[in-house]
Amino acid sequence: MPAAVSATVEEKLAGLPDAPGVYLMRGAQGDVVYIGKARSLRSRVRSYFRRGDRTAKTISLVQRVADLEVIVTDSEVEALLLENNLIKEHRPPFNVTFRDDKGYLYVKITVGETYPRVGTTRRILKDGALYFGPFTSAKSVRQTLKLLNRLFPYRTCTIDMGTPIPRPCLKYHLDLCIAPCTRSCTVDEYAAVVDGAVGFMRGDYDHVVERLTDQMWGAAEAHDYETAAKHRDRLRAIDKVVAEQKITDLRGGQIDVIAVAREGREAQATVLRIRGGKMIGRGAYELAVTGEETDGEMLDDFVREYYDRAPEVPLLVLTSAQLSDPDPLAAWLSAMRGAKVEVRAPQRGQKRKLVSMAARNVRETLQIERARWLNSGRKLRQALLEIGTALGLERLPRRIEAYDISHIQGALVVGSLVVFEDGVAKKGKYRRFKVRNTPGNDDFESMREVLRRRFTRFTKIAGETADAGLGARALAAVPLREMDADAELPAPINATAGSSSEWGSAPDLVLIDGGKGQLSAALDVFREFGIDVADIPVAAIAKQREELFVPGRSAPIRLPHDSDGMRLVQRVRDEAHRFAVSFHIKLRTKKGRRSILDEIPGIGPKRKRALIRAFGSLERIRKASATELATVDGMTASAARALKEAL
Repeated sequence: MPAAVSATVEEKLAGLPDAPGVYLMRGAQGDVVYIGKARSLRSRVRSYFRRGDRTAKTISLVQRVADLEVIVTDSEVEALLLENNLIKEHRPPFNVTFRDDKGYLYVKITVGETYPRVGTTRRILKDGALYFGPFTSAKSVRQTLKLLNRLFPYRTCTIDMGTPIPRPCLKYHLDLCIAPCTRSCTVDEYAAVVDGAVGFMRGDYDHVVERLTDQMWGAAEAHDYETAAKHRDRLRAIDKVVAEQKITDLRGGQIDVIAVAREGREAQATVLRIRGGKMIGRGAYELAVTGEETDGEMLDDFVREYYDRAPEVPLLVLTSAQLSDPDPLAAWLSAMRGAKVEVRAPQRGQKRKLVSMAARNVRETLQIERARWLNSGRKLRQALLEIGTALGLERLPRRIEAYDISHIQGALVVGSLVVFEDGVAKKGKYRRFKVRNTPGNDDFESMREVLRRRFTRFTKIAGETADAGLGARALAAVPLREMDADAELPAPINATAGSSSEWGSAPDLVLIDGGKGQLSAALDVFREFGIDVADIPVAAIAKQREELFVPGRSAPIRLPHDSDGMRLVQRVRDEAHRFAVSFHIKLRTKKGRRSILDEIPGIGPKRKRALIRAFGSLERIRKASATELATVDGMTASAARALKEAL
């Protein structure tokens, strides 16, 4: 048992029952940090605290755990249901959940009424109605219903249908309703319209086409050519919709294909809904994560939460990575559907192609969302305001400089300086350092050397310009108390990218990658140069818990994990890390080594050959996830993590 485990936790681990149930892990303040289920509480919970192969998320989680609580259930399925309810109640930070907690939209068809209505709702009730969704976009719902209403003229109004009214509304004259309110149609005629809408939403196009075709020819034989023409136009519209949809499974069937992707603390999931051999819908969901999950861990939580909300369960669920325990999930889904449901992670064939398509879609969606956030001026201004407020700054941190150190076991130590202005990376202002005077593996002294070299140049230029020790400002100072996120920020005063005078630009915030030790190293340098932290504020971010440390305050600062401010801090920190690592790799390559894989602990000749065979190139190895690396012959989860961190 690791030494860091508290006595309270050790005592409870010793007495855990060998039975199914749910476990709640609590932090030092009694807050629930993680909730999970298990076939055997004893073996599952104890596995978190064993030495050996553990994911980065598990390591971070265990360091937060101060107490345990378990609830024994009669079965795994019962444990899964209880886990769902407890996660909804406590919203633990280490469980993957939907980032946007508002109710998603559903299409609701009140089939229990004599004249059913089609509309939208954000709540699923046990009222006998049919629900389709969830939809993440209100726009997509409107487009779906607009098309559906053209094909099937059902009612959308909320009037009382108990007593007929004398005249129909405009929608009747536009052929968007057959006016059951005036009894212009029979109950059976209206039921046929609603059945068509239900079949269309379910992807049962063949049955819908067959019924509309019969109605068209029946109307033609009765010489009701106007009605026959309407059915003909609807058939043509359906043909067009079906033709535009990608054929994904020639044998038909009801399939959901689920994939996830993550970059840092930003994650997305996608669900491709396939019915009758056609893809009838795609949902994209933003996830709240810690930033250390594997694809399998994210899928475990997302699949459970998604089907807890979804009104429909397919016969087959395909996932882009293997779930840790798919059997109880399949049993739960089977009970919900009333028929056997399979949950699989296909490795070959047509179904693997579907999963690959979903994975490609979710990666592209994540990139689009990242770009959209970066291009949103208001979100970036709001993020800067949140950072400044949390750190107690006097000025808006318009210019943020972030620093990081990279090396392998003390060899080829390098430092990075990245610059963000108004929340946007300014790559022309990045700087990198070869650390020369620090022997061995001493990150603190390496950070001192990098900061000394940066602020030696800063103070020299500031002294030459007699700028009161603050240096020149490329961005006008904006007092935090006067900041309005809706208002545009003042334009840059001068452009210094790529010039020697850039060293004289004063940052509004210096951000150090690390915890209290790295912050102390930075303060040592500030004292050497007589820099007041009121003039140039400094903070450190500890990756393990995403906590910020500032001078004069022992307690860490925690921004909300899903806030714009936290997202920007993480982006700045991750960019400093990326830039440092890329420089380190470049130096190793220049040194003439045949492969940088030779430098990584745990990667010997056999593993190196297996990796090259599996991925083909170093660049593909670098882009692979830790989960993908671990699947290579001879690799372990710990070796894959070490490789991922080094690259």
